Amino acid sequence: MTPEAKVTTATLTSSPEFLAPIKLPTSVSGTGQVLLFDDWPKDGFLNDAAKITAVTFKKNILKIQVVYQGGCQEHDFELDVWTGFLLSIPPQAELYLSHDAHGDTCTENVEKLLSFDLTRFKRPDVASAHPSLLRIYEPVGGSFANEPHMPLIEWP
Repeated sequence: MTPEAKVTTATLTSSPEFLAPIKLPTSVSGTGQVLLFDDWPKDGFLNDAAKITAVTFKKNILKIQVVYQGGCQEHDFELDVWTGFLLSIPPQAELYLSHDAHGDTCTENVEKLLSFDLTRFKRPDVASAHPSLLRIYEPVGGSFANEPHMPLIEWP
């Protein structure tokens, strides 16, 4: 990723506040690309295996520590965020960490700290008395884990 800002357009349909397309930064000051989706894409998401070892959330920046095998090529990660929320108290958002190894067949264990800016994804209709929870799913090679990374992360 380059330090210059790239912009993509996404259309949100789950909230009247977001009926118009919004522009989202995809690579700003070391943060990774965040994509919104309403329906699961027919081709799915990139899901080469990567293990989430730690997650922190502070000032709208989600940091995910991952370990994966590779070392011969650059790997790309993005965070795919479902625009709907699970109907629970508190509401829960589903996020999928996508990983593209670009066919890297090397077997060195590589550790990487990923950062994603979630500033644009606050739910306007959730009372501040109940923060939402982030359910983050790691790629397991060919699919995503059946259970989210624990513990779930509070999202103010």
